[in-house]
Amino acid sequence: MTTSSPSLQVPEIEQFFSMEGPLSSTIERYETRDEQSQIAREVAEAINSQGKLVAEAGTGTGKTLAYLVPAIASGLRVVISTGTKTLQDQIIEKELPLLEKAVGKSFHVQLMKGRSNYLCHLRAGRFAQQPYLPSMPQKQLFDRIQQWKDETTTGDRAELSELPDDSPLWAEVSATSDQCTGRRCADYERCWVTQMRRSAANAQIIIVNHHLYFADAMLRSQQPASSSGESGLAVIPTHDMVIFDEAHDLD
Repeated sequence: MTTSSPSLQVPEIEQFFSMEGPLSSTIERYETRDEQSQIAREVAEAINSQGKLVAEAGTGTGKTLAYLVPAIASGLRVVISTGTKTLQDQIIEKELPLLEKAVGKSFHVQLMKGRSNYLCHLRAGRFAQQPYLPSMPQKQLFDRIQQWKDETTTGDRAELSELPDDSPLWAEVSATSDQCTGRRCADYERCWVTQMRRSAANAQIIIVNHHLYFADAMLRSQQPASSSGESGLAVIPTHDMVIFDEAHDLD
């Protein structure tokens, strides 16, 4: 954690999970869970003390909401690192919308993935100029990618449900760090990775996976930090706190 000094009111965090709290009027047939309230309290206390906390809870405890409530209430910039895409989807599509409904306001959240998860305008354009494609199914898939390119607001391949995980075609229309020309690229300003990182720079909640978090940490360790503490090669913005969910996958 950074030198920021939040002062969370722990009783208010606990009250959030009570039968008189916002969740009870948001979730149908809401029931309080002592373990959930305990985790939320200990997370809040760890934030206040700028300390570290290791917490373990059984399935169904509601641990995700238990850490999200104090994390958001702190006002700090928080990175949440998960081990699986399934949990990322759960946080973005279920837990955060639930909290937004409970408190009556929206949060600035950004999901960050590795570069190869995003369509590259330059490489997709070059590939489209090739005189032929190896097979008809591949051409049909590329036509779908071309159509999706004009519809998407993220460029994230996860939106293409018909794209196989091991599709060789995606490697032709995305870019690795070695293939990317960065600011020299004519498409830099409209690049999906550029837009994703700019959004993350202003987000309060940034969601990543363990691989990206530690890849970023390695980059930071290899580069001298600027006076602001930011490494020139950093991927994830400087943040106040990190929460590792599914921490058993860290190794």
